[in-house]
Amino acid sequence: MEFEYQALNRTGTVIRNTIAVNNVSQVYVELKRMGLIPVRISPAVQTETVWKRYWGQILKKSGYSNEPDPRRAQQKHLPFFTTQMAIMLQAGTQLADVLNALEQQMACPHWKALAAELYRQVREGGNLASAMNTYSNVFDKIYVSMIAAGEKSGKMVSILNQLAAFSQRADRLRNKIISAMIYPLVLSMIAVGVLVVLLFFVLPRFENIFLEMKVNLPASTKMLLTVSAALRTNMVLSLAGLAGTIVGIVYWLRSAYGRRLIARTALRLPVIGLMIKSVQSARIMRLIGLLVEANVPLVDSLDLTRQACSNYLFRDMMQDVYDSVVNGHSMYEVMQSSGIMDSSVVQMVRTGEENSQIGQVTTMLAGYLDDRNETQIGMLTHIMEPLILVLMGTVIGGLAISLILPMFDLSQISA
Repeated sequence: MEFEYQALNRTGTVIRNTIAVNNVSQVYVELKRMGLIPVRISPAVQTETVWKRYWGQILKKSGYSNEPDPRRAQQKHLPFFTTQMAIMLQAGTQLADVLNALEQQMACPHWKALAAELYRQVREGGNLASAMNTYSNVFDKIYVSMIAAGEKSGKMVSILNQLAAFSQRADRLRNKIISAMIYPLVLSMIAVGVLVVLLFFVLPRFENIFLEMKVNLPASTKMLLTVSAALRTNMVLSLAGLAGTIVGIVYWLRSAYGRRLIARTALRLPVIGLMIKSVQSARIMRLIGLLVEANVPLVDSLDLTRQACSNYLFRDMMQDVYDSVVNGHSMYEVMQSSGIMDSSVVQMVRTGEENSQIGQVTTMLAGYLDDRNETQIGMLTHIMEPLILVLMGTVIGGLAISLILPMFDLSQISA
């Protein structure tokens, strides 16, 4: 049975939550165990509908569950979680009370469950880094390493502020990239829709007219009519071929060879390649700076940064950088020889190494690159819009011209 309660913690903060026990007396026992003073206790209102209960049973039998699950928490809520934790710790609230309060503040039920689980492990005497390490789908190795460094050095508030700023910046950049891709994606979908309508509905009507009038068709019109007829008469085969092609492309893209080839090809593109290099360089510099300034050893910082690289070429470069530092050599020489890092970035890294200020230099460099990247992404969006419109106009205009050209022959026949 579930009960709703209001209680006061050690700092006088009102805690509102629910608890599942057998009776009211056990609620008092549990609240006392958690160090809370009960203010009000009442049975929880059951708002679950029959349909919701039925749907939950279906999901459970199918191997899924609609119950809150910490492992289903999404990283998009991580910036808010980190920021709130930093604010409350800076205000002097104890870590366990912070996690308990975050359970009330998080709107996502999965994040509520995650905060409750972290609170339970910390309450039982565990450390926060170990508790977070259990949920690697939310807290990656870099996040956990910095939390561990913060617990060891006593600078948890400073570490959390840096993590919050990093998470917010990464989230903002990701949203900008997604926003930049929405418009081209919508235009591409419209273009595909227009092509489907032309091939399956418009061209067959014109084909009958051309056959009845016995018009000499241009090569482009003949090609369109042939493609349209092939698609319409072999619909099942066409759909199967399309599905097979998509599956093959997805499988190839997931392979190591495919990813490396795509990464190498993308870096060679005129504008997009420079953008990818700048974004990846900024992320690498930011991670190295965060970890080194959190007193994580340089070797461990480089290894964690390597694991966080999503681009295969940059991951290979960071592996070489890691091997170089382990063998007592410099970072910048490997970065320079890789050919995928901008020379100005490499020179700044060299300056940081020579002055033993690699953490400060990489952090400052990452800030500069992030600001430049946000501006360039906005410019790239404005450039792509007219290019896509021109491409759509060319394709659809070519189809229209292929249909209009035979009309001139028809007009000459009628004349």
